[in-house]
Amino acid sequence: MSSMYAIKMGNPIQQTEADLEKVREMFFARAWSKNPDALTNRDEARRLLKDIIVEIGGSLSLVDALLRDIYGFGPLSELMDDPDVSDIWVDDYKSIWYEKDGKLFEWHKTFMSEEHLKKFAVRLAASTGRKVDEARPIEDFRLLDGSRAVVFLSGVSVRGTSLVIRKFTRLFTLEELAERKLFPVWMIRLFHYMVKARSNIFVAGAFGSGKNTLMNALLLRVNRSERLVFIEDPAETKVGLPDPDRPDLPIPRSVVFEPRKAGVEGEGEVSMDLIFEKVLRSKPSRVICSECRDGTTAYWVLQAMNLGISGSLSSLHAEAPEEVPLRLADMLATYRTGAYSSFSSRAGAIAAAELIIYLGQINGHRRVLDICEIRRENKPDAFPEVVPLYSFEYKGDGEDGEPLGELKPTGEIPKFLDKRKVAMSLSPEELEEMRRFFNAS
Repeated sequence: MSSMYAIKMGNPIQQTEADLEKVREMFFARAWSKNPDALTNRDEARRLLKDIIVEIGGSLSLVDALLRDIYGFGPLSELMDDPDVSDIWVDDYKSIWYEKDGKLFEWHKTFMSEEHLKKFAVRLAASTGRKVDEARPIEDFRLLDGSRAVVFLSGVSVRGTSLVIRKFTRLFTLEELAERKLFPVWMIRLFHYMVKARSNIFVAGAFGSGKNTLMNALLLRVNRSERLVFIEDPAETKVGLPDPDRPDLPIPRSVVFEPRKAGVEGEGEVSMDLIFEKVLRSKPSRVICSECRDGTTAYWVLQAMNLGISGSLSSLHAEAPEEVPLRLADMLATYRTGAYSSFSSRAGAIAAAELIIYLGQINGHRRVLDICEIRRENKPDAFPEVVPLYSFEYKGDGEDGEPLGELKPTGEIPKFLDKRKVAMSLSPEELEEMRRFFNAS
């Protein structure tokens, strides 16, 4: 047998899950009591597994698969190692799907049984310090590589344990994203000026549209001396971390914070509110929140923008760019203190946001579809409006469903270009070049 995992349309499984679980239990028992190095050293782990398998009369061909299962991702290992795979769905033990380059595929490997999948999910959560059991059957957590995972144990997941992993691969520069046709090459310069001009930006779109990928690429353009403060739940950004394979990748000055849930005794919680409150007092150059998803994140991101921490960024799920202010207003209205209970107070807070970069998928191909400005008339009851600056003109499909079309300026000149901070951040020549990007002629 070449693998301990089920292969669709292949040979029948010859080893029972009970046999494999016995090896796992013996491995952990002996590692903890006699050979703790096996818990961190793969060579030691391999030797210990060989000894155990020989002792029980098993096949040594199981060693590599057991190593992947104990320390890695089992039948998901190849998918986790593939940098082009972005999402993995384990619907049940015999059904695994993944997204690669914007397209969905069914994986040919499976788990051996519901019990195998359940124990794998529990071990995966435990490797990050989270506990999943019958009392807590749903848990989300961040893996060591920054990927996000959500586990649903059987019971609450009626048809068996399920697992979702949203991978976060390496950072992409603006140049690399343009090469992948997320936006045209000439737009790199415009995005650079947006960052340098310290625009407050929301990167919006649906699930899987590439929001955080673009946001991180924008942040690689900040000045090296700026102090970027990330508040994420879970923490996932790789901005500021060196990449040994890419020595020329910019390494911005970055600090990352993540809230912490209370322990089993109800102690040790570190809330998002507390982190944001202290961060805003620590003189950050920019505040970055991976996603505005509720009243707390919306409140504090807009607080940062309104307090003069210009150039702050966040992502937001929305069906269209014009929905962004409305979604922010709805979230602000739910904030626990009631600070934004009135319509006018919410409108004023949202007006601190300046730009929306809206992304979407067309036939599995990610594209920047709109760039808009958030404007508010100087009237008490005026709600911010979304003014399109660029819009993708769709012209049909090419080969492999690739969308044909182009991002075209609407002719609107953004009002934020007249702000003092822009004149202080850009040279007269840079400001004039930025204005020309919005000329529709």
